[in-house]
Amino acid sequence: MTISGVSRHRVAEPRRRPGKGLVYGAAALAVALVAGIAYAVWPSTAAGPSPMSSVAAHAGALQLDASGSQLVSWNQTPTYCAHGNISVGNGTVATDSSGNAALTTIGKSGSCVGIISPESYSSSVIEAYVDFPALPGKPGTIANWTSFWLTNQAAWPVDGELDAVEAAPLTGENTVSWHSGPNPSSVFVASTDPFHQVKLKPTGPNLKPGWHTVDIVYTKGYFAVYYDGAKFASYTSSKVTGSALNIILSSTVTPKTAEAWNLIGGPEVNSASSPATTSVKYLRVWSYK
Repeated sequence: MTISGVSRHRVAEPRRRPGKGLVYGAAALAVALVAGIAYAVWPSTAAGPSPMSSVAAHAGALQLDASGSQLVSWNQTPTYCAHGNISVGNGTVATDSSGNAALTTIGKSGSCVGIISPESYSSSVIEAYVDFPALPGKPGTIANWTSFWLTNQAAWPVDGELDAVEAAPLTGENTVSWHSGPNPSSVFVASTDPFHQVKLKPTGPNLKPGWHTVDIVYTKGYFAVYYDGAKFASYTSSKVTGSALNIILSSTVTPKTAEAWNLIGGPEVNSASSPATTSVKYLRVWSYK
């Protein structure tokens, strides 16, 4: 799903293509608190309940406030939105009157907005409380190519990519996917959509527009994604690298161009000319080994 760099959806792929307590299905985990978080480190009294109870240590968060000061350390739209005729970095990142981060596209073709964490994470539990926008006239469909995901853009696809939320523009359905490979011409994909090498079977209700808690469990050999406390998808495989990955929240109005359609496998179905805002109440990180 990377836009900057080689591609967002891979040209090597086939053309068709606040929160509840959780109990995660990974193996028993010993805990270590991450040191040196470059942005806000919460004291334990402010961290809130750990998704893994006594087996996870709270590491840090993008805890938003009216000033939006914590957003300063996150790379924003110009860094992320750079891919030829696919995206234009004209979206805005701001803080709304409720203190949420507001990522807004301007609605025009290719309009793109995104934020990227200053730190990268491996062996982590990552939780965000996000308001996903609805496509005008289709209240059950998330607008635009809107995503919450992990990757190392500088080392893609070797380090891997985990799409915890991806409003797929080809189908309009939200999908969860893992991407990895030795090079951009040879990429393995396991996904909840039917167009890849491994089909992941959803085990819970899919995501719809509105406010949702999204949790990611990510470590070497395993990942799981939870929506509002219910596990939606998981994957156990040596292909899950466990490499340190950055956190990205992004949204793009998929353009009606041959280049874009070749990338996604056909015409887009969930983009509109109306501006759309993805809001983020908080983002928290727990660490484990």
